[in-house]
Amino acid sequence: MEPLFVIPCPTSDDFTALSSVPLELARQRRVMGQVFRKHILTEGPLIHPKTGQCINIDGAFMDSLQRNFQAGVGDIVQVPLANDANQHVENPAANLGEVVGLERKDRKLYALIDARQDADKFGKTYLGASAFLSTDYTDTSRGTKVGPTLLHVAVTNRPYVTNLEEYEPVAASMADYSGDEDLVVLTPEDPAMTKDEMLAALRDEHGIDVEALQNRAERAGDTHELTAALTAALTGGSGLQFSGSPEGVSAQDVIGAVAELAQLSNAQGETINGLLREKAEVRVDGYIAKGRLLPKSRGRAVEMVLSNDEAGLDAFLAPADRPYVALSSQVGLTGETDEGHTTDVASEVDRLQQQYSHHFTSNGATKR
Repeated sequence: MEPLFVIPCPTSDDFTALSSVPLELARQRRVMGQVFRKHILTEGPLIHPKTGQCINIDGAFMDSLQRNFQAGVGDIVQVPLANDANQHVENPAANLGEVVGLERKDRKLYALIDARQDADKFGKTYLGASAFLSTDYTDTSRGTKVGPTLLHVAVTNRPYVTNLEEYEPVAASMADYSGDEDLVVLTPEDPAMTKDEMLAALRDEHGIDVEALQNRAERAGDTHELTAALTAALTGGSGLQFSGSPEGVSAQDVIGAVAELAQLSNAQGETINGLLREKAEVRVDGYIAKGRLLPKSRGRAVEMVLSNDEAGLDAFLAPADRPYVALSSQVGLTGETDEGHTTDVASEVDRLQQQYSHHFTSNGATKR
C-alpha cells in the first residue's frame, strides 16, 4: 500500500477579505464558485502523524507535487469535509469543491480552492485545511511511480501541523466577472490635458496603455484605419488640442478610438490563439499516432503545449521506445515488380489434391 500522510492547518477566527486578484488556473475545469488561496505545506522536516517517520519536504518534493498536479496525474483533486471523527474521506457527497491550481512562494505551497458549496463558511466556520498526499503515487495511465502527489485537500478544524496561513479569498466567481475595462471619462468641467497627461492618465488610473496597444497592432500588421484615427485624435492635426478648444477633438473621441483599438487587439488575439491551438493539436495528435499518448488525454496535453509546460508534457508522454500502445505496421514490397509468380498455381493445386486424395472428392471438395 502506498504511504499516505495528512498535513492539517491551524485554526483562526480572523478573516480579512482582500481585493480581487487575477487568477490563472492550471487545470482545465472552469471556476464555478469562490476561490480561496490556502497555505498547505512548508519546506522542512515533517513527522508522519501515524508512523512517526520523518519526511523531508524539500524543493524537489514541492516540484513533484506541482508537476504531477499540472500533468493531471490525480485527475480530480477534491476538497472534502472531514467527518465527525476528523478523518479524511473520499466520499463525493462530502465534497465542497476542487483544487484548481497550486502556487509556490517563499518555500511554501498554496492550493487554490474553488469552493462550490458553503463558500461563505470558508475562513469563518471552516477554518483549516489538511493536505492528503502520496509520497510515491502510481500514475494509473502509465502504471509507473511518479513521486509525491497531492490527492485531496480536506477541510478540518483540528489540525496536526500548525503555523500555516489562513484562507485568503482570491477572486469572486468567474461568472461575476464581466471583463469590461474602465475607460477614462472627461466631463466638460475637466481642465484641458496635454497628450502626455492624457496617455499617463489612461495608463496609470485606468490600465489602458495606448502606446502598447498601438505597437501590438503594428506588429500584427493591421495599422490602417484604427491607428490613423487614434493618432489623429490624440494629436489633433498640426497641434495638440483637447476639449475646451473649438478646433480640438473631444475626450469621448479619444475614448472611442481607444475602445475600438482594444476590440481589434482582442480579435487579433483570438485569431492568434486559435492558430496556436491548431498547431498544438497537430503536435499532440502526432504523439497519439505514435502511441505515446492516450486519446483520452488529448485535451490535457494540448493545454500543456499551449502553456509551454514542456517538462510536464515530457513527464506525461510515454518514452518513444516504450509507447502506451504498440502500433502494428505492414512490412513488405509496394509498387510494381517484374518477377511475377514463380509457381504455376493451378498445377500446384492439382498436385496437392492428388497427393492428399483421401481428403478430397473428385470435384475438389473436402471430405467430411
